[in-house]
Amino acid sequence: MGPDASPATLIDDEIGVLSDLVPLAGQRIIELGCGAAHLARTLLARHPDSRVTGLEVDERQHAKNLAAPQAGLEFVAAGAQEIPFPDANFDLALMLKSLHHVPMPLLAQALGEVARVLRPGGHLYVSEPVYGGPFNDVIRVFNDEGVVRSAAH
Repeated sequence: MGPDASPATLIDDEIGVLSDLVPLAGQRIIELGCGAAHLARTLLARHPDSRVTGLEVDERQHAKNLAAPQAGLEFVAAGAQEIPFPDANFDLALMLKSLHHVPMPLLAQALGEVARVLRPGGHLYVSEPVYGGPFNDVIRVFNDEGVVRSAAH
């Protein structure tokens, strides 16, 4: 969240929040659990001198990502618990609504891996969805994420 955001604040521009907190221009960035890489693509449109590596474990999504290349964006099939890059390789790590998808027994390992691949002085930005409200009441019937989201928080 940005400096003036409360837990109930809706964030429309996560890149705006990010840019208030950390440098984005000319950075080497890893997004863990990138999904369709919407944020990475938008970030690169605003900061074409940066480089983003998107890690994704879902094979179908990874194939879709590879089919839609973009300058400065690389995709790798991997999870946060085993990042296939050398130590101190990135300036910024992003986990956008993905930390709660890391299997709970592997959370500490995943965060250790993030620390390993960040350069000294690098940053980790984690954005997790609020678990509450009528939408979650409906979703809870078939996919109750209460425990994993609590662990991520």
